[in-house]
Amino acid sequence: MRGIAALSVVCGHAISARPDMVGSRLAEGALTILASGVDIFFVISGFIIAITATTQDNPLDFVFRRAIRIYPVYWFVLLAALISSCWIDLSPEKRPALDLGLIFAWTYPNWYLAPAWSLAFELHFYAAVALILAIKPNRLFELLFAALGVVIVALVLHLQIGIYSHPMVLEFGAGVSIASLARNGGLRFSRRLLTISAGLFVAGWYWIFVHGSTDPQFARVLTYGLGAGLLIHAVIAAEIEGRSFSPVLQWLGKISYSLYVVHYLLVNGIADLSGLWRLSTVGTIIASILLSIGFASALHVVIEAPILDWGRKLSLMHSNRSTPDRCHKEPRQHDRLR
Repeated sequence: MRGIAALSVVCGHAISARPDMVGSRLAEGALTILASGVDIFFVISGFIIAITATTQDNPLDFVFRRAIRIYPVYWFVLLAALISSCWIDLSPEKRPALDLGLIFAWTYPNWYLAPAWSLAFELHFYAAVALILAIKPNRLFELLFAALGVVIVALVLHLQIGIYSHPMVLEFGAGVSIASLARNGGLRFSRRLLTISAGLFVAGWYWIFVHGSTDPQFARVLTYGLGAGLLIHAVIAAEIEGRSFSPVLQWLGKISYSLYVVHYLLVNGIADLSGLWRLSTVGTIIASILLSIGFASALHVVIEAPILDWGRKLSLMHSNRSTPDRCHKEPRQHDRLR
């Protein structure tokens, strides 16, 4: 599902990169629906982090594992974006100074890598989980749901608490809820969930793009967010019940983070090649998508996978020193999830 979500965003940016060539209406409409891949990401993240955090007994280890998951690939692509921004227009706004907020993807929007706005949401969610692990790790779900309640109150009362008062934070809560159900054996697969999910995505596209919502972020959460929650619920329930998924999709999931981070720079670079687009608009869009997948695969093999493997080994070594009786046990299931 991470692979499908990432590919969805890539296709949206590839189609909308040159609205003068594809038509502004098509560009905007395609990006409106395909950007819902981010909503799927947020639900998945809520689920995965909640599941893995329940097995954590060290918040610093949790932070370390999250940092090596996010920053090496991000910093590499950010450096490439910083260099290429001298001749590629990455955004219509004036280029800002590269401050610590952008370097650590803590703030949004991100001028250099526009899709990285979602990393700010991810990192704030990780920070909340790390704080709970430091205070009361055996009450993770209860405190996460309490924090979710604070977000809802902030939204209702229009309180400003930074990213935590943004409606899309609720999508992480949907993932946490699915994790809670999974732990208690409460997930059941139903094709009706998939049907309702598809209907919600279509309804979101109509509400935001065709009708024109006065509050698109609120509309997005009610449609894309809820649809993503039902979709991930159905997929996890299907896997629990023994269904398997295509190795191609699993591979796409493995490179999904690299694909999400690197594609925008490549798509914008190709968008600047006006002559190429005039040869074949459809062909150029397809080429930009395939090129993004190719670069992401290389980035995953050369940078992402080795660093994650190193981080996993280092974390297990630290864990084994703390608990010698576990030294000879196999890596736990949650290590593979991460």
